[in-house]
Amino acid sequence: MATRVMLVDEYPDRAVWLGDALNDAGYEVACTVKAHEDLYQRVLDVQPDVVIVEARSGRRDILEGLGTRNSPYPKPVVLFTEHSDPELMQAATAAGVSPYVVGGLSAEGVRSIINVAINQFHQYEQLRHELVDARTRLEHQRQMEQAKCFLMERDGISENDAYHMLRRTAMERARPISDIARAFLRANGRA
Repeated sequence: MATRVMLVDEYPDRAVWLGDALNDAGYEVACTVKAHEDLYQRVLDVQPDVVIVEARSGRRDILEGLGTRNSPYPKPVVLFTEHSDPELMQAATAAGVSPYVVGGLSAEGVRSIINVAINQFHQYEQLRHELVDARTRLEHQRQMEQAKCFLMERDGISENDAYHMLRRTAMERARPISDIARAFLRANGRA
């Protein structure tokens, strides 16, 4: 199945050229969107694999919209421009643009740029998920340590005994030990 692309471009001639280059490179241009359209809704409707924004169409409001709405519907975004603009580059980075491409672009270069954008995006998403998982595990560990400390202070028991008490309760209730630790802390006003 071909990679589906959504183009955001105000200039029909350039959009046709880029669309032809994408089609020749094996991509499917799902639609071309004007800058004033509701980009988020179009992304939801079309569900492209990648969004390509031409810089003259990449006004700050579009880039900000991509950035704020990128969370619930993440897609890689590529921005093409003929001239370097530090303000636009900063807005593009904040919006989550994968590559920011400056200068002329050959039809052959389009494929490489899109592939890099998609690969970078997937790597970023993987890292983001790993970070969320690591934070969750650390929070569970923190709660476990707090619950053990509370039990040790309250009951005058060893750390090992406190752990086994939490573990036994988790096994009896068929729930993860982190849930038991969290519930225990809440029940004792320590959450």
